Amino acid sequence: MKRKPFKYPPAKPDKTVLRETAAIEEPALVVNVRAAKDQLSSLLEAAARGDEVVITSDGRPKAKLVAIQPRHPRFRMHWSWLHGQNISSELRAQDLVREDRDGRP
Repeated sequence: MKRKPFKYPPAKPDKTVLRETAAIEEPALVVNVRAAKDQLSSLLEAAARGDEVVITSDGRPKAKLVAIQPRHPRFRMHWSWLHGQNISSELRAQDLVREDRDGRP
């Protein structure tokens, strides 16, 4: 049986679509769902760079890809505090570990 190629009809603009897209603050990329499936890795890279990617279905925005903000700030070392610590050269880490292990039952 011969199959006919399925063609997607173009999205028909209507007033509701224009109102919904006007609420979006000028994204860097607007992509259809089918194109997003084909270009997912490149869209993820664009989102990681800081661009906003809006995915539409039937001409209406359905999802937005944005970069994830880290929950915790990166660890910063307080070098002045570290240099101010009195570190004795008498005790070595090996001796402390051996002493701890020998003291266990």
